[in-house]
Amino acid sequence: MSVRLVIWIASGALVAAGLAACGDEPPAARVGSANQATSQSPAQLPIVAPAAPTVDENAALAIRVVAALRRDPAVGKLGIDVVSADGAVTLFGTTPTAGDREKAARVAAGVDGVRSVMNNLVIVAGS
Repeated sequence: MSVRLVIWIASGALVAAGLAACGDEPPAARVGSANQATSQSPAQLPIVAPAAPTVDENAALAIRVVAALRRDPAVGKLGIDVVSADGAVTLFGTTPTAGDREKAARVAAGVDGVRSVMNNLVIVAGS
């Protein structure tokens, strides 16, 4: 028997099996017999609470640090990006002076939940 014939027969068997199963409900969709479904009152049906959304603590901390920076008059208008990982905050961007760079680090360090600050701000005159 040639390889092509074996492949042709095997693919035909797979197609036939797939077509035979087309009219069946998936097993997960079957709840029980029709009598069971209609005999239960709404009070007897199980109550399933929706899952609580998970909070990304790193993103939440970064948002709090950005908010604190924007509230500060000295550094609020600077475009400072913040990344957080397990309480360690990293500041990215540019500042026009060394004083602004240090002020941004102090503001970030003062946010509740910040354990350390890596100040990657670059001083660029006129930024």
